[in-house]
Amino acid sequence: MALNNEQVKSLDISIKKYNFPAVYFDFDSKQEIRAADMPELETYIQGSLTSEREQDVKNGLANVLYWGYGQMGIRNTRVQRFFEGISSSHINLFQNLIENNDNLTLREIKNIHMPQYSGISFISKILTFLNPVNYCVLDKQILKIKNGCEHRALSNIRIPNRGTQIIVTAHNEGVYNAWRAECKNISEKYFDGKYRAVDIERGFFNFVQKNDVSWAQKIYAGF
Repeated sequence: MALNNEQVKSLDISIKKYNFPAVYFDFDSKQEIRAADMPELETYIQGSLTSEREQDVKNGLANVLYWGYGQMGIRNTRVQRFFEGISSSHINLFQNLIENNDNLTLREIKNIHMPQYSGISFISKILTFLNPVNYCVLDKQILKIKNGCEHRALSNIRIPNRGTQIIVTAHNEGVYNAWRAECKNISEKYFDGKYRAVDIERGFFNFVQKNDVSWAQKIYAGF
């Protein structure tokens, strides 16, 4: 199977037109900051997550939530709950985990038991900000592209009946790793590797945001 020129071109355009709000919160000045673009936002949050200062890491983790919930009314509540539940022990474990570790897993981060970080949706966002070349997001929006794509990774995801969360299990971690490998494969196969895993994922996400889900499904099924 292979994508046709129209499909490749449309995915390329969708990647370039990705425009999820590039905002974060400055917890010192207590104001929202709009970054110039996603690279600036990525640099800021990655710098916070990898800082040696405990408060910087807390703020970075809070900003993953602040950004990720940017289009939802529950954002401030989720960030507040994070700060209420996060401890120095959590941060120390997180810092030790990510230090010189290029092969982080969803389960390793989940096992720290940080507040607001129990499911794949937001743990995958942490991984993506730490390493956008090899990691990308997997959430309920992205799962919309799996219909009709039984031969692709996302079709294998398991969510409990009536479940509202993509839970972290060994099986679902395998699906996640296969999904990010698919994104890298698409970049290599159709774009000479110029796009990161996260860029391909964002192209699909942008289709979903623009209500072009059926077109995204055709591309995902056909690559």
